[in-house]
Amino acid sequence: MRKGGLFLWIALGLLAAGCATKPAGQTTITLFTWVPPQEYRLNLQLIREFEKTHTGVEVRYINEPGGRAMDKLQVMIGAGKPPDVMSIHGAFVIPLAAQGALLDLEPLIRQQRELNLSDFLPRMVNMCRWQGKLYSLPRYTSVYVMFYNKGLFDAAGVPLPSDGWTWDGYLAAAKKLTKRGASPAQDQWGCVIDVWSARAFPWIWQSGGEILDKKTMRCLVNSPQAIEAVQFLTSLRHRWKVCPPTSQEDYRETKEWFKGGRVAMFVSGAWDIQVLRQAENLQWDVAPLPKGKQPATLLGMENYAIAAKTEHPREAFELFSFLLSPRAQKLMADRLDKQPSLHSVLYGPYLKAKVNYNRKVLVDAISYGREAPNIPEWTRVERHLNEQMDRIWQGEVSVEEGLRTAAQRVTQALRPRR
Repeated sequence: MRKGGLFLWIALGLLAAGCATKPAGQTTITLFTWVPPQEYRLNLQLIREFEKTHTGVEVRYINEPGGRAMDKLQVMIGAGKPPDVMSIHGAFVIPLAAQGALLDLEPLIRQQRELNLSDFLPRMVNMCRWQGKLYSLPRYTSVYVMFYNKGLFDAAGVPLPSDGWTWDGYLAAAKKLTKRGASPAQDQWGCVIDVWSARAFPWIWQSGGEILDKKTMRCLVNSPQAIEAVQFLTSLRHRWKVCPPTSQEDYRETKEWFKGGRVAMFVSGAWDIQVLRQAENLQWDVAPLPKGKQPATLLGMENYAIAAKTEHPREAFELFSFLLSPRAQKLMADRLDKQPSLHSVLYGPYLKAKVNYNRKVLVDAISYGREAPNIPEWTRVERHLNEQMDRIWQGEVSVEEGLRTAAQRVTQALRPRR
């Protein structure tokens, strides 16, 4: 959709909302999410429960499931008509907090008893802070793990991945699981790799590298350790040919390749489990990422926040607390396999539930998960890294040259903001 059309659509929606009649004394608050249909329906159920127990409060629900959700949210905020409660991708929390778009939550938390801040995973709470203030809380946590096709492993006689497996073990398995078919559409690949954005970070951390020095705002992806990690990833495609030559657009289809038995291993998180459950005759499970010098994965989150300009902070906070309650998180885990951010749910009903995959892998990974550079500027400057990673992946530049250029450009882009 063109930007002009997007602005018009939002303006008309806001106008219609303002013209709608409502009973005297009723307060209307807006909830914004970006979820697929199943979760949308579950959110509607929660909203109905909330409205029954909060008479006089109506929730207007806006859901934008497309890839432009964060763009739409920022347009709404920029137009001065933000949703009262909003779901935000973890990478956008700090940038929006730094812009003054989000409400500091702790004054409201201190005034009520519904939300128990100490039940949230402490590391994730810290990831929600900007300059000492708390601007959001995670509705889910997420970690990258390795999904694998048990049927393909068994057919090839390859041992299943286990705790402590290494890059060498991963490569050995990928070699045995790669088979050429009569046509490219019939090829079977040992693995598929995404080197763009934060998906390369776990491998760099495992090699002993870092992404950013926050004190000096210097990008460190040109270190020998980072080069070693990215060289390993690119060798899967260019040297060992166990990974398909995907582009960024192609990678979006890799879940379908995995579901169809064309890929034996791919990296993802709990958010893809519902997609895999829809596949017929697919035997799959999860394992930790193979480790290099040390275990590491990416610790991410999806958050709820309240608009700084909300006209109904009390009602917005009541909805916010309800959507983050143990009841809501357990419901999301039971129905949609969402990974909870509440300690009591994560280590209680979520971990103890009987499911057909190893949830303990996802829970254990939180202990060695790490956060991406959590600074306001990161969403603006990471494109320099992605541009060079794309060129490296396509074989246009060497790993050393691409990462050197990326480090220089990210560092230069950050310096004016110091």
